[in-house]
Amino acid sequence: MKLLFIPHVPNTRVVNRVYEFARVTGQTVLHWPMRNATLGEKIGSQAGSLFRGIGIEKGRLSMPMLLRPERTAARFNTALLNRVIERYRFDAVVNANALLFDVGSIRVPVIYDLVDDHLSVNPRLGLSASRVAKVEEDLRAAKAVICVSEALKKKASKFNASVRVVENGVDLQKFAQAKSLKKKWGWQGKRVFGFVGGVAPWTGLDRACEAYLRIADETTEMLVVGGDGGDYYRDLLRRYGGKIRFAGPVDPAEVGDYFRTIDVGLIPFELNDFTRNAYPIKALEYALAGAEVLSTPLDVLRAKKLPFVHFAPIEDFAERMEEMKKENRSPITYDFTPLSWEKQGERLTAFIEESLR
Repeated sequence: MKLLFIPHVPNTRVVNRVYEFARVTGQTVLHWPMRNATLGEKIGSQAGSLFRGIGIEKGRLSMPMLLRPERTAARFNTALLNRVIERYRFDAVVNANALLFDVGSIRVPVIYDLVDDHLSVNPRLGLSASRVAKVEEDLRAAKAVICVSEALKKKASKFNASVRVVENGVDLQKFAQAKSLKKKWGWQGKRVFGFVGGVAPWTGLDRACEAYLRIADETTEMLVVGGDGGDYYRDLLRRYGGKIRFAGPVDPAEVGDYFRTIDVGLIPFELNDFTRNAYPIKALEYALAGAEVLSTPLDVLRAKKLPFVHFAPIEDFAERMEEMKKENRSPITYDFTPLSWEKQGERLTAFIEESLR
């Protein structure tokens, strides 16, 4: 069975579920350049995406892509995708992208990967009524649907009868080889609070920084890994850059070392349908690297009852961080083996084979 994976965003600077599934199953993933922190980057991304050749190299497919206007882009991209499917003889597509393709017009069966809650209108996150309607349309047209949580399965089941939960995973080997950067930075003996991932207003990172500064002293540090150079990130740098270490985007091969440096991993997300139904990969990665986790009360994460995740509303983050600064907890002994990307890939492959019979 020859599969083509299409990511929700072509971001390889953070752990991306779709790329991980392609990696562990030995399949092909569609990749295109996309940076949108500034108008110049958006224009550059469109130009770079549109004037690309068609080919596969090291498991990554390149093809011309139109990014705007959305409806025209979806028709253009789908027509070209069908030619690519025919050329390379793909048997099915696993699509996580909400905008750039029309699932009902793809010539082979499509498994839709609902990686986030794209079924609730939220203008702040770019989820307009028309975009939500398109996701609903694509879900109906898909052969089957996978999603990251039971909460999303319940919502997706309104549009497709075949829905399976395939959760996010972790890269056991990467974290087994990771080494803390505390010695390199002179942070030995300090309690490090940290955030790793995409940086956007909905992440609540500004409020987490404020909470940290309320409890910061000579025994603590805070580390932020990620960021795309957009307005929000630049504002964080301006406000907190002298008191908090902003590492920016780092090489994915080295990100495990940054996780290993953190003692308390932060997930300060704002609360809305998009975040409440999210299952952040970082919750697992923080703990796999040895950190306790402090999160706002995300519904899906709470339902998992993971012993290393602690919850507090963002208003209480400073108080909870003060407590965690002083706590001496035993090492995390949770068995992450069933949550490896390899195991999740096996579950995905089995469901796809079942769906295509």
